[in-house]
Amino acid sequence: METQKLAVEGLHLGLVKTPITETDILKYLRDAKSDLAKIKSIYDAISVKNATKAIEELTKQVEVAEDIRLDATELRIRSERVLGLMIESMPSKKKGNHQKPNVSVDQNAECINDLPETNFPTLKTLGIRQDEANRCRSLSRLREDIFEAILTDVRLEVATKKRKTLSVTAIVNAFRQLEKGKSESLYSPLIKPSDNWNFAQVKYGRIDQEDNEIETWGYIPGELYANCFWYYVKPNDLVVAPMAGAGQVWRVYEDRQEWMGQKVYDFQLKMFDLTPRGKYKDLIGQHDLIKSFPVPNPDYIVMDIPYYGMVAQQYSNKPEDLANMALEDWKLAIATIAKNCAAAQQTGTLCTVISPNYRDVAKGKIVVITDMIRSLWESAGYVLYDKAYSSRRIQQNQTPQMARMNNQAKANQIMLTDITEILTFRRL
Repeated sequence: METQKLAVEGLHLGLVKTPITETDILKYLRDAKSDLAKIKSIYDAISVKNATKAIEELTKQVEVAEDIRLDATELRIRSERVLGLMIESMPSKKKGNHQKPNVSVDQNAECINDLPETNFPTLKTLGIRQDEANRCRSLSRLREDIFEAILTDVRLEVATKKRKTLSVTAIVNAFRQLEKGKSESLYSPLIKPSDNWNFAQVKYGRIDQEDNEIETWGYIPGELYANCFWYYVKPNDLVVAPMAGAGQVWRVYEDRQEWMGQKVYDFQLKMFDLTPRGKYKDLIGQHDLIKSFPVPNPDYIVMDIPYYGMVAQQYSNKPEDLANMALEDWKLAIATIAKNCAAAQQTGTLCTVISPNYRDVAKGKIVVITDMIRSLWESAGYVLYDKAYSSRRIQQNQTPQMARMNNQAKANQIMLTDITEILTFRRL
């Protein structure tokens, strides 16, 4: 079979002349990554493996960023896995020559293109040592999703100085530990890697469920607090939840060893609310956030504010309760709260506000609440730092009432509000 010309073909140890720069190495890495996805034969695999090994050696001879060195090592390991797949496909006396020839290769080089059934080369004629072949095979025998997960974990351990080197041995040993049940995942699946904070199954559901058979007010899944803590809280920070409600945030805080994975640390959490309630009521200080912020110098503030227009009279009958206010009064109150947060926080600290927008399908009214929140916090001395999104799960139970609401939304051409925005601001 005629093989295609690879961009990195001929790039071997000793053939690259100095001087060489970081820019050169980055180009070599791009070419090798592209060629890895185009491998069609074992000869291609050997060529790319040799090239990635040469690039990895070059990163040790030139002053480059640590990430680039790790990129080179990761690419070399990936090329060895692909070579292992090719070696595993080679007919042998033990296997017999019963394999189907010309198996197609996908763009990720995870499937392999077998050699013709005649003139099969041996490892010796291919220039592959037995120990090298065994190392490549050990990688190829890992299921793809497991290989990717372990490679990611081991690389992160190296980057964070928890492990010295990224190597095939480290990956294989991590897999063996996983098989024996001795290794926990470095990160919890509760922590989302993107800004889409949606959860197929909710671990921290309604905190008042045992006391209320019928839901009388909304709640956010505790997973949102876990992700806020993970991304925005540092060890020993003072964290304040000034609208703690029934204490869902405390429930998540207490359970942090469950969702922090192997990176468990402590921080201080204080809770307040205009109307404390629920099983953690005694831990929640009564405080009106419109009057002042309850404590000085919080490192992080997180608040799930009463959603405008959706929860009137559900928390209390108090006129100072945000849930019971008309829009203009609500805006004035939120502006005051933003200023009180700003007065309490130092430059560089963070404040998260959780809220959806508001739509009244029957009246055809739309209020983009999250834009108002952003404007008010920026006016108070913050800048938008980050934003994530989470579903309110209103479509989860398709009851007759939900079906009627959906039809009304379509008929009136006003969408229902399903997405909550998690807005995080940094104090200027």
